[in-house]
Amino acid sequence: MKRFSGLFIALLFLGVMVVSCDKKWDEPAFNAPTYTGPAANKTIQDIIDVYASNGTMDSICHATDTFIVKAVVVSSDEGGNFYKTMVVQDETGALEIQINKSGLYADYPVGQTVYIKCNGLVVGNYHGIYQIGWIYQGSIGRIDGHFLDRYLFKDGLPKEVTPLEISSPAGINSGNVCRLVRIKNCEFAADAIGKPWSEEAMTTSRTVSKINGIDVSDFVVRTSNYAKFRKILVPGGKGDLVGILTVYNSTYQFMLRDMNDIQSFGEITDVYPINFNGGIDGWTVNSGWNYYGPQQMMLHQSISGQAADFVTNDWAVLSQPIPYATVAGSDMTIEHMINVISGEYDPYEICRVQYTTDLTSAPENCEWHDFTMAPNGYLTTITSISLGGLENISSDFRIRVVYNCTGNSDIQWGIKGFHFTKLVTNN
Repeated sequence: MKRFSGLFIALLFLGVMVVSCDKKWDEPAFNAPTYTGPAANKTIQDIIDVYASNGTMDSICHATDTFIVKAVVVSSDEGGNFYKTMVVQDETGALEIQINKSGLYADYPVGQTVYIKCNGLVVGNYHGIYQIGWIYQGSIGRIDGHFLDRYLFKDGLPKEVTPLEISSPAGINSGNVCRLVRIKNCEFAADAIGKPWSEEAMTTSRTVSKINGIDVSDFVVRTSNYAKFRKILVPGGKGDLVGILTVYNSTYQFMLRDMNDIQSFGEITDVYPINFNGGIDGWTVNSGWNYYGPQQMMLHQSISGQAADFVTNDWAVLSQPIPYATVAGSDMTIEHMINVISGEYDPYEICRVQYTTDLTSAPENCEWHDFTMAPNGYLTTITSISLGGLENISSDFRIRVVYNCTGNSDIQWGIKGFHFTKLVTNN
């Protein structure tokens, strides 16, 4: 009987556990924030007008006034480029709210509608940027984060904000400061391309040189050294920048929110790689060219023990035409190695790269033209150098390399590959 009672209790307990585990708990209801205060009766431009009328920092309104502004959050401190500040805009203008609190994006994400109760706040101008906050040592200071709910009230869920499009330097003006904008078809100055957005020790400016092909002056992208994307390199080519337009005196500055604000610049891509990592099949090979497996290259062996009047003109030509439509606009490089064992050589004469647009004749009957190849010393390791002259080609073409040596020389020339690299965008 005791054994039966124990078994019964165990089964009963197991049944309770099964029922408990199968219970579906009610999910807590999600309530979107709803503003229930007085209706908005002012605009951001009305706040700006308070400063403009006095020309100095001033209280926005009296303590007993109703001064309510409805605006939308357009900045984010999630990417580390904004610090204890929030940018808001409406149809009439935009400004910064100084707040002594970090992680603002969690409570006030981009697209969040907010109502601003301006009683107790002051407005000022910091080198061209309108700001509101508390008074601190005679200027605009940050609102204590613990008191923020006295001034900011959320309403509804965040909505997508469409940036204002700027497609010429004329759009970089005071009327658009603090607005969320998209700068179309930007190009960076040569000394900015390939550099990190910010140096490690300090906030850094990178100069924008053109917008839609038109020169622009006194316009930079300003990035904090605390930005999470600061190590990403400034791209070449053209693309769009999305973010907040700011200004410091006469220099307009652009603030990215995160790396997603860098758009459509694309990547440098090898659009037509030619290599010999599988042999030299596909090449018409002449004379002394052979495949050198350890380095995966097409190699012309050394020539030594020849008479002073010895002349060689050994070539190898690619059997298939290179498609012009694919490589047009590329930077063309050759990946090669020159090993000078003894003797002297002229790199312009001994090692030559040529092209022809004659796709039907035998190689010896074609008209060949030299690519320019800068002298590069004795290369005992594989390196890449640029070949000039691709801009002279307007149709499909073939390439050949020519080993043209005279006299008694002991030189090796190895070709590992050709590369046609260019900026490939998403536009």
